[in-house]
Amino acid sequence: MNEKSRFLSVVEYFPFLDVGILQDRLGWSVRLRWLAIGGYFLATLTARFFFDFNIPYHKIWFTLLILLLINLIYFIVQLSVRKFSFVAELSLLSIHIIVDLFFLSLLLHFSGGIENPIYFFYLFHVVLSSIVFPKRLPYLFSTLVVGLFFLLIYSEYTGFLPHYSLFNTNLYVNKTAIELTLAIFAITVYVTTYICLTFMQIYRQSKRVIDEQNRKLRSVTEQKLNFFRFASHELKSPIVAIKTSIDTVLASFGNKMDPVALNLLKRSSARAEQMLTIIKDLLELSKSREFIDVSKVESILPGRILEEVVTQEGVLAKAKKIKIEFENNLNAVSLKMVKSDLEKVLRNLINNAVRYTPEGGKIRINAKRSNDKIIITIQDTGIGIPKEDLAKIFDEFYRSKNAREFVNFGSGLGLSLVKQIVESYQGTIEVQSELNKGTTFILSFPINK
Repeated sequence: MNEKSRFLSVVEYFPFLDVGILQDRLGWSVRLRWLAIGGYFLATLTARFFFDFNIPYHKIWFTLLILLLINLIYFIVQLSVRKFSFVAELSLLSIHIIVDLFFLSLLLHFSGGIENPIYFFYLFHVVLSSIVFPKRLPYLFSTLVVGLFFLLIYSEYTGFLPHYSLFNTNLYVNKTAIELTLAIFAITVYVTTYICLTFMQIYRQSKRVIDEQNRKLRSVTEQKLNFFRFASHELKSPIVAIKTSIDTVLASFGNKMDPVALNLLKRSSARAEQMLTIIKDLLELSKSREFIDVSKVESILPGRILEEVVTQEGVLAKAKKIKIEFENNLNAVSLKMVKSDLEKVLRNLINNAVRYTPEGGKIRINAKRSNDKIIITIQDTGIGIPKEDLAKIFDEFYRSKNAREFVNFGSGLGLSLVKQIVESYQGTIEVQSELNKGTTFILSFPINK
């Protein structure tokens, strides 16, 4: 069996688990064992001074000391070895469970045997094994639990092991009581295992269905992105050639041409420019935003970048007699991200605000720090977005009806790209709008610690 086949087999049998989850569970079990050891020690210490129990406290405490040392070894191994294979992590968890069951049996023996109801603690390990291990494997752990409890009770009943009485009763030699206790305990253990396995089987089946649907979705998405890449690449060269030819004709013969023909060529050049913008957006959109190019990540000053973008977009705003009120309170706050990504987000949002705000309007831009985030608010007094369109504005190629009527060109890709970029940095983008009164976009990025 090759590496890929082994991986698929692991995924099939353990759909909810990976190395990271197992490491977390092992860490959790180590911490829980510290708590259990401390709790049991305090309980027996209290019993030693306030109750008349005839049990060997020194043996109990010595057992707890050994368990504490074993747990310390677990803890050191977990700190020193950060990377185990999946099988190694699973084996280590199995050893955890077996060791815990052995020491629980030993503590139960020193603490009264069948008289002490702590034997119900066995069920914790039954539930844990039923959740982690697939198919019939949890029944092996359940059989081990029943076997250990039966062996302990039988050994005390026959006198092979001494019985330490907790309540000064002869329950440990009462055959009827022993048989009834063992029968009920065994039924409880196996029924608990069956119930847990049944639920986990349902969860595993659901997980497989979800995984299969996700695989299909990723496949469709990848096909769409491949089409975007192919179409954009194939279209870019001829459109550049067309625009270059038109611009050359305009530059060389524009002053000699008929005004009607001159106007048509200028409009064609503008349309070609729009097509190139759409192709550029398509190429950006086709890039996977799941993984950021770490080599391009740097410490940037978002306040300074925002100032640059506002200055650049301010030229168009001034031409439309739109007033920009800008308040920058970020000071020396820095973010770790790709500089061009933040520029794309800010330029797109501010350019939209300028484009969709009528002449004489106003745009307010506010940037501030709020706890461990930076908040950038871009508010305009533009045409607004109809209520029924708000949920769709981040969809690819979508433009609301009033936006198409106000500005007759646009790809409908800008906001979709903005949302992808923002979310790839664990940020958020919110929109509030009222038709014919304006729109507000609220950007939030976590500050890197």
